Amino acid sequence: MPVAAPGFSVIPGCCWKIWLLNEEQKEAGGVYLFESATELGQFLNSDLLASVTNNPAFSNFEINTFGVEEEASVITGAPLK
Repeated sequence: MPVAAPGFSVIPGCCWKIWLLNEEQKEAGGVYLFESATELGQFLNSDLLASVTNNPAFSNFEINTFGVEEEASVITGAPLK
């Protein structure tokens, strides 16, 4: 995974990505925080995401998008602006 990280560190509008890995189940994922829905949309239509989802080494993609519940997130320590 660290080899791929630099490409994901420069996604426009992406505040951060948390990398998830379950080696036993051979599952991986990520949680991203974007500055806006516009920038999320640009990422979802990007060549970078297409290069991952079209890579034969990976399968069974599931992409879900959610809004941020800011008040509760701040209470629990989320690093929001």
